[in-house]
Amino acid sequence: MNWHMIISALIVVVLKSVGMTLFLLYFPRSFGNSNNGLIPTSRYGTVCPKDWDFHQRRCFFLSTSELSWNKSRDDCVTKGSTLAIVNTPEKLEYLQHIADVEKYFIGLTYHSVEKKWRWINNSVFSGNITHQSQNFNCATIGLTKTFDAALCDISYRWICEKNPE
Repeated sequence: MNWHMIISALIVVVLKSVGMTLFLLYFPRSFGNSNNGLIPTSRYGTVCPKDWDFHQRRCFFLSTSELSWNKSRDDCVTKGSTLAIVNTPEKLEYLQHIADVEKYFIGLTYHSVEKKWRWINNSVFSGNITHQSQNFNCATIGLTKTFDAALCDISYRWICEKNPE
């Protein structure tokens, strides 16, 4: 028998055992109940609440239920966030990708007095909206690759956005 192979195999087994033991001891402390529902989303300690996604230094929540635009906005407020402001092509592409074939309310509404679309933070929207109609004063994303006008009282899913904690 080759003693070098036996010693090498024993070293590998010991190292794997020590590594697994350390992992099992450390892992529950990192992701257990002691983190108040927050999960690390990058190696720099940035965290988003459980069930939120991290992208470009922002946290996003995609609902699984459906509400009107006003109730969607209110739900985001209770989560310490706002309806998503999709003001960059990268953010639109990311959210369109994870929205897949569902429609989601975002923080964009039509102000009929000004005849302008505005984000929930009151900044002016400068893109294009499809399916505009006299009564379609809210916007959705998903299903298509565009911003779509929608009735505010119809129930859709929604996307909340906030800074990481």
